Amino acid sequence: MGIGEVLNLKELKPLLNAHYISDILLASLYFILKHIPGVCNVLFYSCKLELREYEWLTLLACVVVLKNRRTGNFAEYMSTACLFTKTLSVVCFFNYSVSYGLLFILLCLAHVMFLPKPVYKGPEAMVYFRGPNLCDEIKRDKSITWMITFYTSWSPKCVSFAPVFSELSNEYKLDNLQFGKIDVSRYPDIAEKYGVNTGALSRQLPTVILFQNGEEADRRPTPTKVMTIKFDFNKENVIKEFNLNDIYYQCKKSLSSKKKKDEESKKEQ
Repeated sequence: MGIGEVLNLKELKPLLNAHYISDILLASLYFILKHIPGVCNVLFYSCKLELREYEWLTLLACVVVLKNRRTGNFAEYMSTACLFTKTLSVVCFFNYSVSYGLLFILLCLAHVMFLPKPVYKGPEAMVYFRGPNLCDEIKRDKSITWMITFYTSWSPKCVSFAPVFSELSNEYKLDNLQFGKIDVSRYPDIAEKYGVNTGALSRQLPTVILFQNGEEADRRPTPTKVMTIKFDFNKENVIKEFNLNDIYYQCKKSLSSKKKKDEESKKEQ
């Protein structure tokens, strides 16, 4: 299924997992309890949502839509929606009782500990570079957009990001949109060339750089003269910050145009 197409069973399948099912139930817990006869009378003042709670829900819906406007993956959309809904639920529970709020927070922490988000273990479409061939390959065909991860094997953040990047490469890879990795602990000259600090206290590991037309177009985290701006390397953030859905569409459109021209050229011959 192409990115951004109509929701189908392939998109829903990842949600049939204990983590996502329990996350949705946990996010909806306050609103479920509010509408169970007998339970709501004991726990709350009434069995109806208050006006301000409706207002909070409306605001929540707007925030979730804005937050996910560039998310192409339904599982990521649901994760973000659940996160904001749980935040609202904390406020609602605390509004009734401090003990309710604290208990709900404990449930959320238990969920993270005992039912963590599943780690991607599927196929990848990755090029593993060995030193100077990275620069040569980027310059070889400037029509190819490259997304490269500069990593080290000893960095915990690099290790945790690896399955995320593998999943992205499998979902977004095209003939003219390629994904690659290079271990900069083995090739420090490459790290120096692209301005990636590999020190033990570095905040630039991993670094993801987007190359377009043979030149660097964007990177995360973003270094400044004073400090490196922190970046949370999860799938949703990478897709949004690099406008990966837009790049995918542009590359796919470019491939279609090229294919059409090639077919017309063959007919003329």
